[in-house]
Amino acid sequence: MQMLSDLIKNNQSFLIKRTLDYAKLHNYTKYTSTLEEAWVVSITGLSTALLNASSINPQVPEIEVEHDFAHNPMASFGIKEAQKHRQRGVTLEMFLGLMKYYRQTYLDLIMQSIQDQEQRHLYMLWVTRFFDHNEISFCSEWTAQTKQTIISELQAANRNLTNEKNKYVTIFESIPNPAILLDDENRCINMNYAAYQLFQANHQSPGYIYYSTLSLQPQLKDLLPWLNSEFMDFYQGDAFEFSLEKDFELPNQEKRNYIIKFHRMLDVSDKFEGTIILFNDITERKKIEEQLLHISFHDILTGLYNRNYMEQELIRVSTGQYNPVGFISIDIDGLKLVNDNYGHDAGDTLLITVAQIIKKCFHENDIVARIGGDEFAALMPLSDAIVVQNVYRKIYEEVAEHNLVNLTIPVSISIGWSVGNPSVIGSINEIIKDADRMMYVEKQVNRLKYSTLFGERSKEYGQKLFKPVT
Repeated sequence: MQMLSDLIKNNQSFLIKRTLDYAKLHNYTKYTSTLEEAWVVSITGLSTALLNASSINPQVPEIEVEHDFAHNPMASFGIKEAQKHRQRGVTLEMFLGLMKYYRQTYLDLIMQSIQDQEQRHLYMLWVTRFFDHNEISFCSEWTAQTKQTIISELQAANRNLTNEKNKYVTIFESIPNPAILLDDENRCINMNYAAYQLFQANHQSPGYIYYSTLSLQPQLKDLLPWLNSEFMDFYQGDAFEFSLEKDFELPNQEKRNYIIKFHRMLDVSDKFEGTIILFNDITERKKIEEQLLHISFHDILTGLYNRNYMEQELIRVSTGQYNPVGFISIDIDGLKLVNDNYGHDAGDTLLITVAQIIKKCFHENDIVARIGGDEFAALMPLSDAIVVQNVYRKIYEEVAEHNLVNLTIPVSISIGWSVGNPSVIGSINEIIKDADRMMYVEKQVNRLKYSTLFGERSKEYGQKLFKPVT
């Protein structure tokens, strides 16, 4: 019997699928489990019983006239299954009917796998007798109980089923993420408490839809019209699940961001065809991601772009698509002087002030960054020499105007500029070097001028100098 044992052990998937196919074909799945694992457990239990019996008695187990089925090891599986299914309210006729197709599945496996006719006949007869023993034991156990015992069993089973149902209803309602169940015609057959609160915008208690006597089965296109287009693409396709990211505006006009997942129901019996829609609120996560992204590309103190972002943009504009490219190099005069005399808070005030002056001189498409302690730079794609030179002059004009109005925050900066075609030159570094050279020439003069300005303002305003403007 070793060949039969190996054949059954190695073909559990075939046995599961073939039995399920028979059950679907003859409508038994209306009354059976919808989950694949239940069928796996069923076939595993039956195969284990069959293999155990074959190891005990390799001879064909014939049925003797005075056979004791109640104490026969070969029939013990049938007795246990009879007790279990009777308590679930399954009729003897229904159970025996499905068992005929379990038997047929094992015989099908032997028929298509064993070529030797004599051996095939032996195995088929052995399996047939195994099922005969168990089917007789089903009937014996089923009919041995009194009507009152059967009623009591059914009452106990019903209570257990009710408790089981209530447990899963409670779990469904307690899930913090909104969940919606759709039938095969895209009607909403249930939604949990989180979904009801989100989409219905009122304060009904958990379980309102499940226990309501009202007809609450709107089409998804009516319930969530903003989601219907994406859902219909999924519904009409063949994907098992699909996820998308989408914004949803709450009744108070607050926008929330969701990962929405469409998932077809796991039903191997095809009894409950439909879709589960799950909503995962990622609004706070998105905010954190945006903050981290902002920090990675921006200078925390001034709010301008940082060196990292500037370097990426330099690569981008070096392709030749943004010629001509202008570059402005800016350095603060006297930052160390301010830090040494008034502290780093005063130096921060000076940096922030300069950043504000610079930023308003450029267009939206220009990239303005703080690239070092007292160094700033601006990248100007698609800007010729006239445009860049005008900005250069405007910055100096803004600084002069600032010093006339804001007497307690004296500012001086040195600027250099250059324009070129990076793709022609071969590297944007030459443009930057030209701007830096011009800036350093100006700095030699401006450093002394700022030292004089700083001394005058310090003498006049003392500790009032470089206080943040509120």
